[in-house]
Amino acid sequence: MAGQSILTFASEAIKLVYGDLHEQLYNKTPALQLIESSSANITRNGKEVIFDTHIGRNHGIGARGVREKLPVAGAQKYKQAHLYLTNLYGAIEVDGQLFEQAAEDYQAFINVVDMEITGLKRDLAVDLNRQVYGDGTGKIGVVVAVAGQVIEVDSTHYFQVGMTLDAVDPADGSKDNGAGHLEVTAINEDDNEITVTGTIGAGVTAGDYLVRASNGTNNFGKEWTGLSAIVKATGELHEIDPDDYPTWKATEVALGTVGTPGTLTELDLINLVQKVDKQGGDVDVMLASPGVYNAYWNLLQGFRQFSNTATLTGGQRSFTFEALGKPIRFVSDYAAPKGTLYALSSKEIVVNRKKDWAWMDRDGSMWSRVADTDAYEARYFQYSQLGTYRRNAHAVLSNIAEL
Repeated sequence: MAGQSILTFASEAIKLVYGDLHEQLYNKTPALQLIESSSANITRNGKEVIFDTHIGRNHGIGARGVREKLPVAGAQKYKQAHLYLTNLYGAIEVDGQLFEQAAEDYQAFINVVDMEITGLKRDLAVDLNRQVYGDGTGKIGVVVAVAGQVIEVDSTHYFQVGMTLDAVDPADGSKDNGAGHLEVTAINEDDNEITVTGTIGAGVTAGDYLVRASNGTNNFGKEWTGLSAIVKATGELHEIDPDDYPTWKATEVALGTVGTPGTLTELDLINLVQKVDKQGGDVDVMLASPGVYNAYWNLLQGFRQFSNTATLTGGQRSFTFEALGKPIRFVSDYAAPKGTLYALSSKEIVVNRKKDWAWMDRDGSMWSRVADTDAYEARYFQYSQLGTYRRNAHAVLSNIAEL
């Protein structure tokens, strides 16, 4: 180790043993496996993504009689889309004594850090999958009611024990809970309740969003603009308003009635694909919650034998659904919202980023000392954003009865 600092040695050891961490991350995110990444549209300032999106057809066509004036020439209509990169981070922390061990015993260092790196991979993967289906607000859940330290929420789907949160007003992101953050200590899925420590305060009321929080700040409005915002028929997206440009609308269909989910049928899926096809989209993948996946699988077993199943990287099972004479991959994803199925034209969705996940080592080492302590931290980062070139190339089917 002559001429090499312990921090430099530790950095090189981590990169040598773990290699390309982002590849391991994506093995656990089925939705991201189906979405391409690109840096082509990122502007020179490195923060904004700009591209032209198709919002109208050429209507310079027509039929005429002899000697009648020909149609006025037309052109395809485009609108410039704007979106902004989000800043995503993950971090690990180890004691100073560990670095002394690294100098003497390489394997001991790797064995101890292995647990932290493995945990970081798992936790980043889970959170990225959640963000794919989010709406950019960072919403983990919505407050329904508060009783002492128990908060009733709309769904416990994305909550985890140990998660730290803020309750914020969705109108402006202002924090409504007391000093510090709230920490989840228990989850009651049957009653849609979470128990938390920390000061809830009188300001937390029904309708507040619960978002990830740490170190005095939170995620509100700082996460990916996911499928919940992209696959919608209303609301501005990429600074384009569907009220001004009606073609900038995704297809939304709900089964059953409010409070009563509907039973999924093949005809529902065919109709969904047909609606997108009419808009010029090309659905090639369906992402659904495990309960929806099971409901359709159960339907198929009643009247069909099929062998076109496949295993995605990371072990996720999928099979092929046939519609309009083409195969469409049907994928189960634990992070998909319950009772929901997304029908996507995957080539029209992109992760915009300059580079993939990387260790923050601009000052020469991925490790930096934690202020006033004998401990070191390493941070992993990515600047990126989800976007779509054509909003009307996607559809969502909701309120589906799960099995």
